[in-house]
Amino acid sequence: MIKRLIIAALFISLSASLSISPTRGQDKSLNRLATRAVAITFDDLPATHGDYATMSDTTKRLLASIASNRVPAIGFVNEGKLFHPGEIDRRTDLLRMWLDAGLELGNHTFSHVYIDQVPFSKYQEEVIRGETVTRMLLNQRGQKLRYFRHTQLRTGPTPEYKALLDRFLAERGYTIAPVTIDNQDFMFADIYSRAKARGDRETMKRVGAAYVPYMEQIFAFFEKLSSDFLGYEVKQVLLLHANELNADYFDDLVRMMRNRGYAFITLEEALKDKAYALADAQTTRGLSWIHRWMIAKGQPMRPEPGEPEFITALFRAGRR
Repeated sequence: MIKRLIIAALFISLSASLSISPTRGQDKSLNRLATRAVAITFDDLPATHGDYATMSDTTKRLLASIASNRVPAIGFVNEGKLFHPGEIDRRTDLLRMWLDAGLELGNHTFSHVYIDQVPFSKYQEEVIRGETVTRMLLNQRGQKLRYFRHTQLRTGPTPEYKALLDRFLAERGYTIAPVTIDNQDFMFADIYSRAKARGDRETMKRVGAAYVPYMEQIFAFFEKLSSDFLGYEVKQVLLLHANELNADYFDDLVRMMRNRGYAFITLEEALKDKAYALADAQTTRGLSWIHRWMIAKGQPMRPEPGEPEFITALFRAGRR
C-alpha cells in the first residue's frame, strides 16, 4: 500500500512537471521554475578600459563569474582593440578565453564607429574589418560568425541608410543582435574604473552600491513596458559591457535577476520570441527594441529610469 502511494505521488509530480507551459523557462542552475527569460550580451570586447594587464584581469574575473553562475552569454568584439604593438597575440588570446569558456562571439565593428558620423561605405568597411579575427577564431572551432551588434545601438541616421545596412548585413550572413533592456552601465563603469586607477575605494564602493539597484529599476521598467505593449513579457536581451564594474558585480546582477524569476538563455533562443519579427523603427538614438517597435506602431516612447544624480555629475566631471 505504501509503495503504491509513493509511486502515485511520483507520477503526479512528473505529470505536473510535464504540463509546464513552453513559454516558461527552467532555471536548471537553481532547479526551480523561472517565469522570465533573458539573454546576456556583452559589448566592447576584449574590454572597455585599460591596458593589456587590465583587460586580461577583467576578462578572467568576468568569465569566472559567468562560468560559476552557469550563464550562457555572447561577447561582441571591437577588433581594433586587438591591434596594439607587441600585444596582438596576447589580446587575441583574450577572445580565445571566451570561446574556451563555451561562449559565443559577435561583430561590433572594428573601431566602435559612430554610424551618424560616417557614410554608408565607411560603415560597411568597419563591419568587414571588424570580423576578420573573430571569424577566424570561430572557424577554427567549426563555428560560424552569426551576430552583429550596432554601435551605440544606432541603426542608421536615415531610413534609407538603415535599409541599406540591413540588406548588407543579411547578405553577409548576419543576424542583428537587438537589445530590449538597455541601460547606462557604461557611466557607472567609467567612474568605477577611474576611481580604481587612483585607488579611490570609497567612490568605488559608492558606485557599486548604486549599480545593482539602478539595474533592477531598469528591469522593472522594461518588464512593464513589454507587458503594456506586447501583452506579455518578451524574452529579454540585456546589454552589458565587458568592464571592471561588471567583472566585480556580475554575481550580484545574476542574483538580482534570479530573484526576479529569470532563467538565462542564449541569444538564439531569445530571438525565437515572435516579438523580434516586428518592424523596428529607424531612430537617431540608441534605444531598446521595445521602444523601436512602439515607434513603428506610432506609439510614443516612455521615459526610462535615470541614473542617480551623483553618477551623472561624476561622469560629466570625468569627461571634462
